[in-house]
Amino acid sequence: MKLRVRRLLRSTSFRLFVPVVIFQLVATGGVLAFVWISSQQSARDDQRAIVEDLRDDLVAIYADGGTAALRTTIETRLRNEGKRAPVMLLAGPDGQRLAGNLAALPPQSGRGSDTFETELYRDDDPQPEQMVLAEQRFPDGSTLLAGTGIGRDLRLQHSFEQALLAAIFLALPLAMLVAALTSRLVGRRVHDMAQTAHHVASGALDARVALDGSGDAFDELAGEINVMLARIETLVGELRVVAEGLAHDLRSPVTRLRAALEQAAIEARDPAAEAAMNRALAEADALTRILNTALQIGRAEAGIGRERFEQTALAPFLEDLAALYEPYAEDEGFVLRAEAPDGLAVLLHRELMGQALGNLVDNAVKYARGGHWITLFARRHDGRVVLGVRDDGQGIPEAQREAALQRFGRLDPTRAVAGSGLGLALVEAVAKLHDGRVELADAPGQGLEVRLILGAG
Repeated sequence: MKLRVRRLLRSTSFRLFVPVVIFQLVATGGVLAFVWISSQQSARDDQRAIVEDLRDDLVAIYADGGTAALRTTIETRLRNEGKRAPVMLLAGPDGQRLAGNLAALPPQSGRGSDTFETELYRDDDPQPEQMVLAEQRFPDGSTLLAGTGIGRDLRLQHSFEQALLAAIFLALPLAMLVAALTSRLVGRRVHDMAQTAHHVASGALDARVALDGSGDAFDELAGEINVMLARIETLVGELRVVAEGLAHDLRSPVTRLRAALEQAAIEARDPAAEAAMNRALAEADALTRILNTALQIGRAEAGIGRERFEQTALAPFLEDLAALYEPYAEDEGFVLRAEAPDGLAVLLHRELMGQALGNLVDNAVKYARGGHWITLFARRHDGRVVLGVRDDGQGIPEAQREAALQRFGRLDPTRAVAGSGLGLALVEAVAKLHDGRVELADAPGQGLEVRLILGAG
């Protein structure tokens, strides 16, 4: 579970998903915050403008008719407008009310001409009300308060704030949906390309990346990949024809050479000449084996032979191989055995897998110096089937294992032993044919363990 989470967090889809979600939320939140701030500022400006217009009108009346005219105007408006009337208060120099719908001046009085917000009671309302007020002092010492209630505006503002919060919470799943769709679209296109590459690596050289006709960057990349794959298919086809033709053409002269050498060995009367002919025959046989092995490696790497895969029970398969190679191993002083759980089966090319494991047994017999036993084994590990051979010899140092897997690669201590250096290369090619890989590891205790991990990609 932890591994899956770690892979998810490192995946390109997730790294694309997170910035898209953050960008969507920031963009949405920024727009909503701008609307909210702008609406608040606009509402405040409108309220101040209304209050200042009211105050200016009342100040103009005072300028024309004095305190008496202003008092009459306030009382008339309060009587005519009732509860719809704005907030007005005319107080004498002693602070007592002369006219208006407030009982007395609020504590915030004395601000001059600035507008301010406060919470006061109207004469006809038992509940306090939030107000915006403007104050004006007159030369005779009286004070005018003019304003308007903003309780309704505050309720509207609160509703608007709730709507903005709801919009943000709604934007989160929408942003996640957009990000998920974007990541899925990108991931699907990349997955299609990866699957095509996997098919080509498995030998299906005619596989191509599907184009959706959009002409976007992915379509352009897919087109270039298809051009490259077509070129690779052409070159591999030509190489395969040349390799197969070369192998076929070489077999005939090598076969004729061997026949001539064999006849010459029969007719030879000089023991030294006969021994030389026999050595030449051995070299001809080795050359034939090299040609056959190289051809098999090429065919396996090209994916040829998958049609011959069959479900194989591994326990009897390995027991048959052990019985086949047991006399050879015993002659060299090794005990050969097979280990595989009952019921373990896998789809494989029996002939090529048998030859690959046979090569491993042959390598162990030749190079496991100081060893006494060789084991053909099969097991299931992490959901995959693992086949291989282990021995109790000296093994291969970790620094030299990569070189041992190279074609025609032979480690210095082994050069005195007959061989072509293609044994492990064939094993690796057979593993790739089965969508697997080869690992060289230390055997438990002492020795070398060569593993064919099937289905490991």
